[in-house]
Amino acid sequence: MFWDMAGTLIPYDPMTGRPLPLPGCQDFLPEIARSFRLVVTTGDGTASARSYLSGFEILQYMEQVFGDLGHPVGKPYGEILRQLRGNPDQSLAVGDRLRADIPADTDRVVTLLINQDGDIINAGMVSFMTHILKKQSACFPEAFRLLTAGADPDPESVGSAWGGEITEAWRRNDGFDYRLQVYRHSALAGERLIIVI
Repeated sequence: MFWDMAGTLIPYDPMTGRPLPLPGCQDFLPEIARSFRLVVTTGDGTASARSYLSGFEILQYMEQVFGDLGHPVGKPYGEILRQLRGNPDQSLAVGDRLRADIPADTDRVVTLLINQDGDIINAGMVSFMTHILKKQSACFPEAFRLLTAGADPDPESVGSAWGGEITEAWRRNDGFDYRLQVYRHSALAGERLIIVI
């Protein structure tokens, strides 16, 4: 599981503007780590990101930190998976920005967008979403498609988004509301599957 750092693992308190660890990290990152290898992907330098995460007591849960990832669109999750000998179909990216945190070089990694519209979620929601996906299929792109079959169409969400376009969208509730979206960007081959929680 790929975790973005700023705005995701370390969101900013909407009241004070100060960085804080994602609520529930201490409880849920160890649980998530039982099913996934956890790595951080960030545009910050690797050493400074490691130091920053250590200060928030999050680094201990991460297998590796991949820094200096400055790409016009997305992050190189496919290349990182090749280095780690991971399976894209069983990998998730967790981020807070559509254009920055989607896969740049594979359309097989599903992205969870969190901390949207000024709301900071609990890490338990990410854990719960992984259980929902795994219940559908061990192949997350297939699980995504199976979830859309029981979801309500969301035509209001279709349209331009961050230099690309949401081409299909649904709303679903499995104990909490979330959105399923298909995103296309002219700089990327294929579709990107997005879950907004």
